[in-house]
Amino acid sequence: MNNLFGKIWWEDLNGPRRFLVEAAEKLSGGQSVVICLPERVPWLETMRDVLERLLRKGTQTIKVVDAEDISQEPQEYVMEEFCANKDGFRPYSKKAYAKFLAESTGIELNDSCIWIRNATSAQVDDWFSFIADYQSFLAGKRGGVFLLETIGELSNKFGVEILSYGDKVSSYDSFAFNIFTAADFGNDNHLMKQYLAELVSSLTEGDVEFAAACIGRSDDFLKAPDAAFENILREGKFTSRKTNDDIEQAIWMTQLKLIFPLVENFRRNFIKQYEQQIKDTPPYYPVPEEVEIGYLYGQFNQRRWLLDPNDADDLEFYREVRNKLAHLTPLTFDYLQKVFEKNSRR
Repeated sequence: MNNLFGKIWWEDLNGPRRFLVEAAEKLSGGQSVVICLPERVPWLETMRDVLERLLRKGTQTIKVVDAEDISQEPQEYVMEEFCANKDGFRPYSKKAYAKFLAESTGIELNDSCIWIRNATSAQVDDWFSFIADYQSFLAGKRGGVFLLETIGELSNKFGVEILSYGDKVSSYDSFAFNIFTAADFGNDNHLMKQYLAELVSSLTEGDVEFAAACIGRSDDFLKAPDAAFENILREGKFTSRKTNDDIEQAIWMTQLKLIFPLVENFRRNFIKQYEQQIKDTPPYYPVPEEVEIGYLYGQFNQRRWLLDPNDADDLEFYREVRNKLAHLTPLTFDYLQKVFEKNSRR
């Protein structure tokens, strides 16, 4: 299921997919690219698989280089692995390598996309400098291209395109992911799906892998979100600074956001249906639309109105829902289910 969530994130969401498509387009167009990634990349291997498929649509040969396995400096490694003909080369400086490679024809480098992964910060600096030197010596000619992964941001250097994950992927993408996945993995009721997505978003704060773990256990999460949240944290893959009070606050706020409008919608419809009785009953409200649900229930409870039995039950139920939320008490799953089922039929 993790692989499925990763595919949704990197292939179906606009921000993440655009990030990879733009990198592939620039590389296919002959530009070297640095992709600046966060400390924790969601479904990193899926990202790499999707980007590699995009790159294979071009004509360049992709060579994946694990920087951890290289003891040489970048210029020495590239010269040794991608330049068979070294006639006339004099290694008088680091830039001499970049100049010779940029001016050479008929070498493997010119048809290659070299993808550098898992580089330390020091290795990133070395690779970045070499790539920038190489691009400057190309002077607009077509040559090899480099794709460098790095954690954190880098300053621009001439001839190297820098693409930042943080610039391309927004909190909206995270919320859209939660909506998208909740639709497939959540409860059958569409309002419950929305509630699941909203609650997960407020608790996981943009961590889509954490969100996926919550949505993947939607039954447990909907019935007891605080316990499910703690169980997922206990497994050790994710962290959160939220206290128990923070979690309860998030549950209450999400319910308030989604359920209060439903209570209000019931109140307005009820008033429309029984408007004349409300007008004719002391204290004679001239504007029935202003009567709040507690007063409506009080009048009915004093036997002042004749109501349809179903409407009477709903009035009592919605008044109880409203009171719980107004007094900062989150609704249990049974209440949620009942509210959402009633409104799904409307």
